Amino acid sequence: MRHLVGPIGLVVLQSTAFCNIDCSYCYLPNRSDRRQTMDLATVERAAQLIFASPHLKNELDVVWHAGEPLTVPPEYYATAIEIIDKAKPDGLAIHYGFQTNGTLIDEAWIDLFERHGINVGVSLDGPRYLHDANRKYRNGQGSYDRTMAGIERLRARGYPFHVIGVLTAQSLHRARDLVEFYWQLGPTSIALNVEEVEAQNRHSSLYAADAGAAFDRFVAELLNEAAAQDTPIEIRDFARTMSWVIAGKPEDNDLVVPLRIVNVAWNGDLSTFCPELLALTGADGRRFVFGNVRDCRALTDILKDERFVSAAAEIWRGVARCEGQCEYFRVCGGGAPVNKLSETGRLDSTETSFCRLTKKTWVDACLQLAGATDSRFELTASM
Repeated sequence: MRHLVGPIGLVVLQSTAFCNIDCSYCYLPNRSDRRQTMDLATVERAAQLIFASPHLKNELDVVWHAGEPLTVPPEYYATAIEIIDKAKPDGLAIHYGFQTNGTLIDEAWIDLFERHGINVGVSLDGPRYLHDANRKYRNGQGSYDRTMAGIERLRARGYPFHVIGVLTAQSLHRARDLVEFYWQLGPTSIALNVEEVEAQNRHSSLYAADAGAAFDRFVAELLNEAAAQDTPIEIRDFARTMSWVIAGKPEDNDLVVPLRIVNVAWNGDLSTFCPELLALTGADGRRFVFGNVRDCRALTDILKDERFVSAAAEIWRGVARCEGQCEYFRVCGGGAPVNKLSETGRLDSTETSFCRLTKKTWVDACLQLAGATDSRFELTASM
């Protein structure tokens, strides 16, 4: 484990730390600051470092995230993409993506998406009563209407999009509503994140003592409702878990391998492992910034940084402990460092509420569907 580095598969660029809405469960600490925007010189330098790395493969995802990227105008991204494409080596295929709250999507944005084949993810928590409970503007007004207006513009143009929703305790009794709502929109896929204790967000309605059983029931009901629909739509968490159940291959956890994911903050700060680590300050005051694009001669310089060396050693201790203690390790690969740190204050801890909900529940549900034997990970049939 500690000898693995890369290959780089995902670059997360924080074009801005600002967000035009103020979700109650957001983990970003500076989302009200409009001044925190990545300049194009930082984009260029980040591209140079990444493309000079020996750890590139032949495909790369570049995603603008960690803030609301559409608060920066389309012209910025047209120039940024031109800079990146000009710097990229021959033979490298780049897939660009935006994760957006959807409230600012208009025809000019869809023109940009179409020109560059951009993968668009829209954050949408379900029907109005679920979405507006947490995804509000700073004046308390819900963002549902504007998010749906953005989605309707995408649909009118026939532009594909996927949705990411955040599940709260309120969602757990609304599996049928969620399936009916998402299916009528026709996204390419649906991802259901859980409300997490993560970085700045210190509370989750799902981490109550009795939430585990309710979440188990929710997943079972969700899958039953989805199976009853005429049109198949991929549910990310189910598809990922089921691919492991059928293939039986151990999870290759990008979150614990250096430089699988490269994270670049608006000011050029560099990190790896979980993207959310850039926004986190540990209880002991630690930050997880391992360099800056302006100071690094090579991307691998961050692997020599004392902060990286310390964090990586702690992460790998946690992975080893997970492997030694947890029967779900093969489908998890050691968990998410940012959730371990946020929940326990340590990177070398093991089970978290996050992993119980996002891994164990889905594994159990998929194994049941696939016809598991009494031995938890030996299947008698495949789907």
